[in-house]
Amino acid sequence: MKISPRSKKMAGIVEEIIPRLLTQYLTPDQVGFLTISAVEISGDLGVCDVFIRSIQGPKNFLSQLKKSEKRISHLLTKELNQRRSIIVRFKPDKAVDQVKKIAEIDHTITQNLRKH
Repeated sequence: MKISPRSKKMAGIVEEIIPRLLTQYLTPDQVGFLTISAVEISGDLGVCDVFIRSIQGPKNFLSQLKKSEKRISHLLTKELNQRRSIIVRFKPDKAVDQVKKIAEIDHTITQNLRKH
């Protein structure tokens, strides 16, 4: 996704608005406690990817979020006073899992080096 300076600025604004919109329509029972790790908006300001992680939430929290994407998209477009609608896509944040995998690999390599 091509990112422009304007889209970076808008991503910061969206990162502040999205939690408020989500709390209007979703409860912690449905999705757990959500953490937004990043927001990326395309250069044409048409697509907004929200990278999100659930704490103490059900395994299917992402499907609950997907159900509310159109409603959140509409509200976000209205809140930002955009003429063209913004497509919001919720994506799982996999950064923490990747860091854990790297740490495991590092630990394995360190143990193997100590053996030799």
